[in-house]
Amino acid sequence: MDTAINDFVVAIVGGGLCGLSLATALKKRSIPFTIYEARSSFVELGAGINIGPNALEAFRLIDNSLGEAIAKLCTRNEQGKENVWFQVRLGAPSGEYEDARLITEVQSPPTGSMTVIRNELLQTLARTAGLGNARFNKKLVSLSQDFSSVQLKFADGTDARANVVIACDGIHSATRQAMLGPNHPATNPQYSDMGAFRAVVSVDKLAAAIGWEQARNSQMYLGPDAYVVMYPIERAQKVNVGLWPWHRVPWSSKEWVVPNQREKMKSIFESWGETVHRIMDVMGDPPFYATHHVPHLKDIHQGQVLLIGDAAHAMTPHQGAGAGQGMEDVYVIAELLTHIDKTQPLQAQIDAAFFAYEAVRFKRADQVAQTSMQAMEWLADFYTKNITLAKLEEFATQADKRLRWIWEDDIAGQATTAVELMKSRM
Repeated sequence: MDTAINDFVVAIVGGGLCGLSLATALKKRSIPFTIYEARSSFVELGAGINIGPNALEAFRLIDNSLGEAIAKLCTRNEQGKENVWFQVRLGAPSGEYEDARLITEVQSPPTGSMTVIRNELLQTLARTAGLGNARFNKKLVSLSQDFSSVQLKFADGTDARANVVIACDGIHSATRQAMLGPNHPATNPQYSDMGAFRAVVSVDKLAAAIGWEQARNSQMYLGPDAYVVMYPIERAQKVNVGLWPWHRVPWSSKEWVVPNQREKMKSIFESWGETVHRIMDVMGDPPFYATHHVPHLKDIHQGQVLLIGDAAHAMTPHQGAGAGQGMEDVYVIAELLTHIDKTQPLQAQIDAAFFAYEAVRFKRADQVAQTSMQAMEWLADFYTKNITLAKLEEFATQADKRLRWIWEDDIAGQATTAVELMKSRM
């Protein structure tokens, strides 16, 4: 049954990391909201997630206590290497250089490689946001708008109204489908021509195979037509490992995860060095994960409905930057919504807020997504059989600079710019 709106209310569709972060931000800023989650509880799938310097800063801007809590949850490299993002090594012998030769240590202070288990982070966010405003088993099926509100209809036959809908429902966003329609090219995620053999392994078993330094600290190996990445998780008891071949063929399966791919993995990485072969021995019989992304969207809002996070720009993971972009989204839109004056006509204010949000956030998030796709090729195409010192040094220089613009952006400044732009249009 339809409910009347007597106050300014935000509907958050999706109770994942982005949705609960937004709930926390709105709660901190005393903005009424309701979370509509399709599942029966808050659940986040997957292993570790990277928290870069910009992501940690965004969490702190959302709620300073949240930033501190997340920092305590995270697993980092061992003492003395806390600011190292990755040690980058050769994945096979090349010319005069031996297998696993260190190319560079990419520094990313103050976080370095800071990872957290997705579900641990989600539960921390749920405790901070609270459950009082959450509605579960609410699978969105349609949206309709009038001049003052949005009606949300759910699969269980219920509906709700809000002044603003913020879609945080991820790569499979039902909001995006409802907004764009079933035939739009960006409605469904697309295969990105890449994927990974992935496994979570014991740090002790890995250390027995390749030594403590490489097992305990975040590593990247560059070899023939692929790269390998691994980093400690679960308070350094486990290591998340991913072997990323440059696939370059269409994905025909409807499933995104294909189990028991050890033989295929060994075949693809046959020409790699001993270190990566030892890593594969520890991985057992891992699945292959096909990586998908949301194609470039020309518009991320329609009327009073806005897509943020993976619903707007789900990206490949080759810069470890997807979560950070979602948190930047959350902070900027939360700051804009604090400037909505419910005593004044809402539509013009919402239009101005969404225009300002898109002007500030769209280009940056899209650029991060595009450069992440390019990073896969940059990493997978680096290796040759006769690498020179000059090429190693050139890579080290490029690696040091490549992510600075992501990590070191003025996130508070993004919000300031957006608010000024919003006010100029009201």
